[in-house]
Amino acid sequence: MKRLTIVILCMLVATLSAQAQSDEELPKNSKEWKALRELAQTDLHAQYLVAYCYLTGIKGVVAQQHEKGKSILRKAADAGSPDACRVMYKMDPQKYYSYRQRAEQLYTEDGGGEACYYMAELLVDDKRTCQRWLKTSLIKGYRRAQTALESIYNNDWSGSSTSFENWVNGILAIGETDNTEIQLEKPKAEIKYLSEVDLNLPEDTLRKNVNTIALVVGNENYKSVPPVTFALNDASMFAEYCKRVLGLPDQNVVYLPDATYGSLVGTMADIKYLATTFPDSTLNIIFYYAGHGVPNEKTKDAYLMPVDADPQRTNICYSIGKLISDLASTKARSIVLFIDACFSGALRGEGVLAENRGVAIKVKDTVPKGNMVMFSSAMGDETAWPYKEKGHGTFTYFLLKKLQQSNGEASLDELSDYLLMNVRRQSALNLKRQTPSIVPAIELGEEWRNWKMK
Repeated sequence: MKRLTIVILCMLVATLSAQAQSDEELPKNSKEWKALRELAQTDLHAQYLVAYCYLTGIKGVVAQQHEKGKSILRKAADAGSPDACRVMYKMDPQKYYSYRQRAEQLYTEDGGGEACYYMAELLVDDKRTCQRWLKTSLIKGYRRAQTALESIYNNDWSGSSTSFENWVNGILAIGETDNTEIQLEKPKAEIKYLSEVDLNLPEDTLRKNVNTIALVVGNENYKSVPPVTFALNDASMFAEYCKRVLGLPDQNVVYLPDATYGSLVGTMADIKYLATTFPDSTLNIIFYYAGHGVPNEKTKDAYLMPVDADPQRTNICYSIGKLISDLASTKARSIVLFIDACFSGALRGEGVLAENRGVAIKVKDTVPKGNMVMFSSAMGDETAWPYKEKGHGTFTYFLLKKLQQSNGEASLDELSDYLLMNVRRQSALNLKRQTPSIVPAIELGEEWRNWKMK
């Protein structure tokens, strides 16, 4: 269990937007892949990147070859690559603890903002020291450190009288004698509205749901399109329900606010690796997403839209088909997806994502695989509407409401009936149309109806 805890905590401190390296360094085609391999003959960081590519695989460029990647990674680590040492340690913290010690030494010698950031990741089990390294990284200009600090603040301090800036400035950074004051942007993830589902959560104080992992994504603040109203409130509250109502330990809930394409890819790779640490048929996965969905106009495939993506360039979006395949590959005992997004290209509310598109598009149906059930907030060319009075998406509000009413004990059959009835009724009262869909994998038959998430 210690191994599992360390791996999940390492993901959390980087808000799971942390990858082994920036996405820009990875090869995009066979030509770049060939050039990277040639460079790896003389460059240690390139050798590490080659290992990473083999470990994770890149669609259309290189197939996943875990053992080959691990062999190259070990060589890079032994030759003095701090990143390779860090990843070797994360593969098996007990077996490869010496690589952690070597990574700490190398990152300390480096002293740069990125090195300080990865020191924080390695020291995540020492919360105070981890935060100090993150502040040092931020002072040295490494912006990803602010995202990590935002995540910690939003999990531990959101709603308190201490502002984000004052909290960060209260952390004594490594090497500081007089605390350096820095100006920070306001953190992105805040609970802005309170309804009855945000209060008086039925607490599961035992937190025994240790074999369930939840990945919760809330995309609200987009760079190229309007925001998704209440998406961060939806996701942050669902993460709280996973912990306090469904009984998952804190470290089993991965919360990813305003996720980029790179963070989604990197996080899913971490989840897939994490699944290998569980004995067969013992892992349960909950996936939740609130944000924009987008269709590919030619293929009619559906995609989750990262905050740094363009709705007309789905090659940098995360397809539902890939999401299903990635989660199914974990061979988990049960996988339950909740998608509060529409894939017609409509906004949550009025309008469409792309300026040159005047109508919504009906995407192709995507069928879950393995032991998987997918709950979606709207069908076909419908829109996922906000419930403004409650400060949530309509689908998420009633999802939380049922979990609250049932103390998390509702079966998926009961939950599906409740969502269908109440989401349809509420949208009709507002003279709108929204019909949730519940689609199980074909091979499950009726078995899924008796599943519970607690």
